[in-house]
Amino acid sequence: MKKCILPVFLLLTALSAVAQSFKIVTPPNVDFGPYESFVVMKGEIMTPKDERRVSEDTLLAQMKRAIVAELEAKGYKHIDDSVAARFRVDYVAGTFQITQSGNVGPLGETPASTGAEVDQSRSWSRDMKEGILEITMNDSRSGKELWKSSGTVMMQMSDNKTLDAAVYKALKKFPKRKR
Repeated sequence: MKKCILPVFLLLTALSAVAQSFKIVTPPNVDFGPYESFVVMKGEIMTPKDERRVSEDTLLAQMKRAIVAELEAKGYKHIDDSVAARFRVDYVAGTFQITQSGNVGPLGETPASTGAEVDQSRSWSRDMKEGILEITMNDSRSGKELWKSSGTVMMQMSDNKTLDAAVYKALKKFPKRKR
């Protein structure tokens, strides 16, 4: 019995990691050497207005806090002047409700208590929230895209913890500043 639990745990952990992964896109031949300062711009919220739990300004403040913390830890300097900053950080964020369902087949691994239940199918469903996040770095002067990360995050923790974790995962592979 114990030998069966470990593979199931590893499978669930792997599926969880896949569901919360981020895809990184970097155009070829991008040199981050001259990019020392950045500004965080107000992003776009994809969540329908009637389902939003935070305002655009609140989300901007939370995103700005998380992005600044991650990029400053990598050696970049945050400034609020969009003209003086070398690159601009834009984001798109949102949440949506998804329903997962499945069928575990006849009896569903549950013994039948009557003859009528023998051919009964056992199905399940669950509702959950999933978040999307895309962070894009663009050259402030030319508008050229330098780097982009996009992915999905399961919404299980409180909003601030989920947001911080999502920004961390999204920016994990962003290059450190060479000094």
